[in-house]
Amino acid sequence: MATDIDELLEPYAHDQPEYAHAFGTFLTHTDQKTKAIGWLTDFVNGLRSHGLFVDAGAGEGSMTAALAKLFDRTIAIEPNSALRAELARRCPEAEIVEAPIREAGIASPADFVLCSHVLYYIQQSDWTDTLERLTSWLGAYGAAVVLLGNSNADVIALLREFFGRNIDLAPAVQEFKARHDDFEIVTHTLNCEVVVDDLESACTLTRFFLSDYPDWGRTVTRGRVEEYVRSHFTDPHGYRLSCSQDALSLLRR
Repeated sequence: MATDIDELLEPYAHDQPEYAHAFGTFLTHTDQKTKAIGWLTDFVNGLRSHGLFVDAGAGEGSMTAALAKLFDRTIAIEPNSALRAELARRCPEAEIVEAPIREAGIASPADFVLCSHVLYYIQQSDWTDTLERLTSWLGAYGAAVVLLGNSNADVIALLREFFGRNIDLAPAVQEFKARHDDFEIVTHTLNCEVVVDDLESACTLTRFFLSDYPDWGRTVTRGRVEEYVRSHFTDPHGYRLSCSQDALSLLRR
């Protein structure tokens, strides 16, 4: 029906059940988190010390729980009340900080700081300062890792299509490098995808990915989402979206 096709969609609110449901759909049908945990585990095993782990933006805690067992102590930063209950259930030993990164106080020096797919919620003009804050929590020989969607991934291409916006961490990294010469900085790309069987799930995921950005505007209609999904994500096995991620590692020398 024309009315349905022309329906203006709203972004999923991060503290509402619809967002949690869409997030669950993503986690069930992607290899992104599995590949990230595998890579991060290898990276962490190479660190000199495993005292304190800080997860800056821990979400529902699945990644936090996987890595916390490698450390003596874990601090999980998560301002979203809708996610904290599951975070506390998954990570009962973790100290939970109910504040955004810019306000979180971490007194003890950390051996590892993770910021996984959180920068989407922060203005790009503030990314350098965010890198500064994350690395300020590190102790001697500590390391921070920032995970972010790769610019060539389908989930990032959605931003260019619907909002005319791109995700590029390079300027913040270059500015950070100009301020610091005591970090070894490397970017690693992890190839990942999400595959679902039906159009409704694919559209739910597309709306979910678009909901992470503040400039939604009035341009996202049900018909436009369905047309884009059919033309870009149709696959013999259903619908397939690449969601490859970059892992930026900052290791204090």
